Amino acid sequence: MTTQAVQPLSVALLGTTNDRLTALHDELVLLGYEPSLFTNTADFLIAFCMGQRFHLLLLTLHDQPQHKGLPEVCRRFRIPTLLVVEEEQWKLLPPQASEASWDDIMDFNVLQTRVQELEWRIQALLKKQDAPGQIGRLEGEMTWEDYKFCPESISVEYRGRKIHLTQLEWTFALELFRNVGRVLTREWLLTRVWKSKPRLGTRTVDVCATKVRKKLDLREENGFVLRGIYRRGYQLAHVSGDARAAKLAQ
Repeated sequence: MTTQAVQPLSVALLGTTNDRLTALHDELVLLGYEPSLFTNTADFLIAFCMGQRFHLLLLTLHDQPQHKGLPEVCRRFRIPTLLVVEEEQWKLLPPQASEASWDDIMDFNVLQTRVQELEWRIQALLKKQDAPGQIGRLEGEMTWEDYKFCPESISVEYRGRKIHLTQLEWTFALELFRNVGRVLTREWLLTRVWKSKPRLGTRTVDVCATKVRKKLDLREENGFVLRGIYRRGYQLAHVSGDARAAKLAQ
């Protein structure tokens, strides 16, 4: 696992508390960010004036008039902005909203939006804005020893070799590495990776695990081994260098 020490980037999350905002908060935490929740623009501005600083403002379309003047404030202080909307809300946006106000706009559906899409959007904004502290974060946060996850190509680099995965396989593998040592239940994986309730059946998870184990060559000699936990799910275990050396010496 990476030894790079990186401070989590601070994200201001602005919106009315609901399932979508809760899902966004949980996604940000799992991605390694530090979200601060604000239910109205005034509270966000007060926190900012009191000295709290943010690398990004992520907001939901819940009260458009309340946001009047907010894009200009963010541009002045170089805070990138990402507006998330649901499909039926696009018609509520003014013409050329993305150019006139927010830096980017994306669909966010609790059950369908992939975690890597949110990560890619955030990183693209940070790079465009040249936000302090963003350089190297993506690489550091998505590298575990010889395994480097590349969201732009939906692949994993391993010892100079690029391994191409399907989008589901990539997300599945990323969740395993982000939760090294933890037992991830099949039900949790179905919800997290497939954005689906367990109606798909646990066989879906087993098939994906088999493919990921083979493609990434997840075995003790390579530092990580993927284990099936009977009647529960899967665990990606890290094997230390000493343990690998001891096994080779046997």
